[in-house]
Amino acid sequence: MSFSFLDLLPLETSRLRIRQYQSTDLEPTRAMSQDPELRKWIPTGVYSDKEHAEYVRVSGTADAKDFVVEDKVTDVVIGEMTFHPWFVEKTWEIGWLILPEFQGRGYASEAASALLDVGFLELEIHRIVATAQPQNPSSFRVMEKLGMRREGEFLQCIPRSDGTWWDEVFYAILASEYKDMKSRQVIENR
Repeated sequence: MSFSFLDLLPLETSRLRIRQYQSTDLEPTRAMSQDPELRKWIPTGVYSDKEHAEYVRVSGTADAKDFVVEDKVTDVVIGEMTFHPWFVEKTWEIGWLILPEFQGRGYASEAASALLDVGFLELEIHRIVATAQPQNPSSFRVMEKLGMRREGEFLQCIPRSDGTWWDEVFYAILASEYKDMKSRQVIENR
């Protein structure tokens, strides 16, 4: 592979654009970093203004792990997608964070599906993983809609700032599973 994921951006779906962060995203993405209700599922919690500014800066570099999701007609930021190499070769992690006013419209599934396509068909990734806390069934539904399978639950594996520990549920999909699922969808749509 002579190109990187960043070379494939921006990535567009029927309704969305997935792109790298830019310096002009400081204000449009602030809620994603500072809304306590939205950040309750994120281990790093709520960011300060300084932490948010640094996050936007780093997310605009070659070290980016998170990417802006915006409505491609209005350019309004609706959330972000996480997509980056995991610590195991040819394995990537995917995740999503959709602003509350845009939840329940299928945006996470639409953006994630586009990333699975790119991951498996362009980047030739072998496996894509995703995690969520047991108290976050909305994320489970997205993972299952994508064809990911639940592999296990890890008890008290993520430390929280209040001294307690989070459990984490682990999902994954292999390239072979994804390609089989896509083939079945083509046959069913004939």
